[in-house]
Amino acid sequence: MAEKLRELGLPRPAGWLYDVADDGRVWKHHDGAREIVSDETLAREAGYLYFIDRDGDLARLPDPARRCPKCGALFPNGSRTCATCAAG
Repeated sequence: MAEKLRELGLPRPAGWLYDVADDGRVWKHHDGAREIVSDETLAREAGYLYFIDRDGDLARLPDPARRCPKCGALFPNGSRTCATCAAG
């Protein structure tokens, strides 16, 4: 289940894509046009995927490509082995 970080209630207009920038601001894009939707910044945490959910809110999920499948611990920088449970 995704963790909601900010309730935005964004609509889903046809042809537009939402993007969560590295600083947590939300932008929408369409044919080269870029428009800011949420100017609030957010400190992004490593090991999570940030996205706009079905309700149009900012949410995050643990990134399975950056976490151990057995214990869920974050892999060290660039590594694919878990220091916590020695799995990977």
